[in-house]
Amino acid sequence: MSAPIWTVAEVARALGVAGSFPDTPIDFVTQDSRLVKPGSLFVALSGTPSGGFVSAFASARDGWEFADKAEASGAAAMIVPHEIAGIRIPQIVVKDTLIDGLWGLARAARARFNGPVIGLTGSAGKTSTKEFLAAYPGAYASPSSFNNFWGVPLTLCNAKPDASLWVVEMGMNQTGEIARLSELTRPTVALVVNVQPVHLEKLGSLEAIRREKVSIALGLPEDGVLVLPAGLKASEWKGKVVRFGEHAEVHEVAHAPHGESWQIVAMIGKKEIAFSLTPGAPHRVQNALAALASIRAANLDAATLAIKLDRVGIMTGRGVEQAVGGITVIDDSFNGNPASVAAALQSLQARHMTGGRRIAVLGDMLELGDDAPSYHTALAKHLDGIDGVYCVGPLMRHLYDVLPAGKGLGWHDDPATLKASEIANLLQAGDVVVVKGSKKMFWVNKFVPGLVAALQAKA
Repeated sequence: MSAPIWTVAEVARALGVAGSFPDTPIDFVTQDSRLVKPGSLFVALSGTPSGGFVSAFASARDGWEFADKAEASGAAAMIVPHEIAGIRIPQIVVKDTLIDGLWGLARAARARFNGPVIGLTGSAGKTSTKEFLAAYPGAYASPSSFNNFWGVPLTLCNAKPDASLWVVEMGMNQTGEIARLSELTRPTVALVVNVQPVHLEKLGSLEAIRREKVSIALGLPEDGVLVLPAGLKASEWKGKVVRFGEHAEVHEVAHAPHGESWQIVAMIGKKEIAFSLTPGAPHRVQNALAALASIRAANLDAATLAIKLDRVGIMTGRGVEQAVGGITVIDDSFNGNPASVAAALQSLQARHMTGGRRIAVLGDMLELGDDAPSYHTALAKHLDGIDGVYCVGPLMRHLYDVLPAGKGLGWHDDPATLKASEIANLLQAGDVVVVKGSKKMFWVNKFVPGLVAALQAKA
């Protein structure tokens, strides 16, 4: 039986809370009362973030209002801003449950770990790259997309002290957030997967996005390593740099498709390594190279990771495939920006077809600022080999209006009123259809499950 990650007494000491606390084991730390299970530490966060952070999902209620539910679900203890009447399990009281509680415990977790820590960020593909890194034997990695002001500290608090490697994904909702998350994480290796026009509405320019992503280096020690794509400047960092991509230290030598898999040969330093990816796609190769470069930078064996990469599948909403009535549906609806939409189209183009058509259902790419129309129009240059496009949203009208004759399958203004049956009726046996757009376009509306149901009804 593995040792607990904390005890209640250890948590209290880590947070500088005086008093007598039991050595009750804690196996899981969460801020969500719905996820509490026996042996959990429940961190009761405010519904409105503190610390200057911004949340797109701020709650009208505070976490401590659910203290009774957490206790009933088996919580061993809870971190609260004040004593809560009627609660019988230990209450660790701090002034601010986010900054003094969750972040304080995260700092204590990081301080006791002496192994390598890879922190990563990027405009697109960071979660997929994180999943590649998580395949390293004995590694502990951020679950799902835990990459914000509460997800990163939760990752650190739950990380196994005896892991071979910690992998921590970092995202941003405002300027300066990645630097703060990196300084909390204190990575030994910092990876920037890529820099693309995402969050332009908030940051204003590609250069501002570059600065924000490269600020992950602010958490590195002097002997740390920054891992970057070939060609990305990062003059702010004066330490060691490892690069991946064309003509870089870590690069692809060749690849050969075998069905949905790609057999790849890569150069890692001066050593050639062969590995497979299923499914294979250009952007997955780049993500794999980023992961291998980071493992090399951490002084771990890249070949040990390479042989595991073929077992890393696709996460829900990020390219998961299912066959329905002879039609292949690719659910890539979790998010969408110019880089990831282009990658999805490129993957569709590279797909081996024995009949049927390559179809793209594309929704608006949000948060692109004043240049949003031109980014949507520019997708037209990525449509060679795509047989039909259905556009959804007011911004995608800009693409629809420039589609070549015969390629436009239709346009619908509001994703909330788009009927899945309308798309299902456009498809025929042998077709492969990818659904891609910003999260609010298809993911939130559960459009793909609706499309699958409509295709099943049609079959």
